[in-house]
Amino acid sequence: MSWLTAPAYASDPCASVLCLYGKAVGQGGGSECRSAEKDFFNILKKKKGSIRWSKIFDARKAFLNQCSTADPAAISKIMSKFGRVRG
Repeated sequence: MSWLTAPAYASDPCASVLCLYGKAVGQGGGSECRSAEKDFFNILKKKKGSIRWSKIFDARKAFLNQCSTADPAAISKIMSKFGRVRG
């Protein structure tokens, strides 16, 4: 029998959805959400040192969409508020 587990350092898109949605509606998750928020805001795309916001938006959205149980409306709200900002 083999166990398939994600490494402890792996990002959890569902945790990011939960925490960022709370933040988007004014219900911040406090210190428990720091890591999940960091996972999202650390997604950056650069070309020759310049930040590519459209690429960042797409990559962050793809990350959140990995959470199969997330409400698409929640992801849209998160992306409209935080998709193109630094964390």
